[in-house]
Amino acid sequence: MSEPAHPPAGVAGDDELRERQGTGPAALFLRAIRRRVLGVVLTIGATLSRWFGRRRPYRVLRIELGGDLPELPRELRLRDLGRRSSAPDLLTLLATLRSAREDPELRMIVLDVHGLDAGWATIQSVRRALLALAASGKPVWAYLTQPGTRDYYLASAASRVLLAPAGIFDVTGLASEVVFVKGALDKLGIEAQLARAGRFKAAAEPFTRTDMSPEHRTMAEELLDDLYDQLVADVAAARRLSVEAVRAAFAEGPLLAAEAVRRGFVDAVAYPDELRRELEDRCGDRPPIELGAYRRRRAWAARRAALDAPTVGVLAVAGTIGGETLPGSRARTTTWRGFRRELATMADDARLAGIVLRIDSPGGSGLASDLMWREIVQTRKRKPVLVSMGDVAASGGYYLAAGADHVTAEAATLTGSIGVLAGKPVLRGLYEHLGIKKELVVRGNAGRHSDYLPLDDENLSRLRGEAEAFYAEFVAKVAAGRGLSAAAVESVAEGRVWTGRQAMARGLVDALGGIEETLGEMRRRLGMHAESRLALVRRPHAGAVWRSALAGLAPRDVVTEVLGMLGPMLHGERLLAVMPFLVRFVPDGAAASPDGGADDSVTALFAAVSAPPPIADLLRTVARAAAESIASRVRSPLVF
Repeated sequence: MSEPAHPPAGVAGDDELRERQGTGPAALFLRAIRRRVLGVVLTIGATLSRWFGRRRPYRVLRIELGGDLPELPRELRLRDLGRRSSAPDLLTLLATLRSAREDPELRMIVLDVHGLDAGWATIQSVRRALLALAASGKPVWAYLTQPGTRDYYLASAASRVLLAPAGIFDVTGLASEVVFVKGALDKLGIEAQLARAGRFKAAAEPFTRTDMSPEHRTMAEELLDDLYDQLVADVAAARRLSVEAVRAAFAEGPLLAAEAVRRGFVDAVAYPDELRRELEDRCGDRPPIELGAYRRRRAWAARRAALDAPTVGVLAVAGTIGGETLPGSRARTTTWRGFRRELATMADDARLAGIVLRIDSPGGSGLASDLMWREIVQTRKRKPVLVSMGDVAASGGYYLAAGADHVTAEAATLTGSIGVLAGKPVLRGLYEHLGIKKELVVRGNAGRHSDYLPLDDENLSRLRGEAEAFYAEFVAKVAAGRGLSAAAVESVAEGRVWTGRQAMARGLVDALGGIEETLGEMRRRLGMHAESRLALVRRPHAGAVWRSALAGLAPRDVVTEVLGMLGPMLHGERLLAVMPFLVRFVPDGAAASPDGGADDSVTALFAAVSAPPPIADLLRTVARAAAESIASRVRSPLVF
């Protein structure tokens, strides 16, 4: 066999010569990287020049609120390239409102609220911050164009509410809906073989029934009653109206703008230019400062305050709980491995005096929930671990909370759901409709996990036994963590969902409130004064660049959403601790409707996938994300 030819010593080959001349692949790659790095540097330079350039005085802070208010900072996506949005995450907004209370330059705040899709517990947290701001002597005005119930619930905390003259006061109360898909599954040839532990564990019903069971309806009615009572009472108190007047108006809604003014829900009608002139009369001709610019202006004050303040870690548990992120998934997922890594980092960080788990999850994998619970219990031996619940902390989400030192929930948080769902989808009928046939050769009981073979009676009995065993363990851990008897937990368990207020009355949570109230408890445990500052370190950081760049390219599919909970079962997840398809509010959207885990691996079957983005777009996204990541660490310390 001949040896490969090599150039004589001292003589460069073609590849080496191209590299020396700067035209080889490696040289071109390095040159491209240098250009990208230069782009990042220029972006950072432009950002810094905006921060340290000439500062115009301000007196009015304008905050535009629409869409959701997520637990984590918004991730950069390709579809957002070229857009400039100051839409905040929840913690950033709350920290900014707290900072505004102490800002001597600021005289008032103006909210522009439209299309709000945040959950009810999230809105309660923001309302409380707005009420505290108004109580500090700084008026809060809210401008509405055509408010829905969520928009107005938030705006009702303002000192003055203005409505566009032609706007409709579309505040009509609350409604809930449950989507039952059994009929569609039957037509597709899909059978859901599910076992549940808990009479109220209704997560299985959309797949196995065509209507609500009596237990499901009782739970839904009582949840909606309590949430509606909270809504009516809060609006009545803020607007100084009677509860009866508020209920009557909501029942007769929607209202014309003039009628909303007459009934006391709105202070005046105004066009945007009229609002602008009124602000100039009160505060001079200084233009309002936007939220993003205000955060940058206040960054140094926050950084100075953070220097001497004890530091607390805030770890978000958002979305479904899983062992791994499922292939093709676009849903928010907290994996137990990622959680363990982040929690261990916080436990080892000597700077952190304590840890707050911010839970906004309807649950998910039972195994992952148990493993995460263990990490929490072990971490408590080293540092205080407190839980602040968001819109949803149910089933697996509540499983985690039961392991903490202290649990705080908003009155409208949906929590509890102490129960278990187990099973799998059988797709044989679907395969036959599509002309697909499977033949299995099985040894042992491995056919149990096939999506082609239904479970026989013996395996169904085993499945029910697994669900009951996990349920008993769930109840025991809640009893130990909450200091209750097993019988007391059993009486409020069986998969039943509670509002935070109902859970408080039953011993499932320790206090009502949001992140600020949780931090107040942390101060008490650390022996600090109630008004002392705490600096927050958040994990996980804003999502990985490549995941952010590639996320959201596939179109959302209704079938994908409805069948999303079956995704983990298709990937071998036997036990699910998930909240049911329960409270989907209409017409204001579904922010408070945890559907047990949305877009999962069924995406691969039912959703079209877009072509991958061009490399140039990816590189631009990387550059922008890097600049934003660096900038966020400089300008955005969170101090409470």
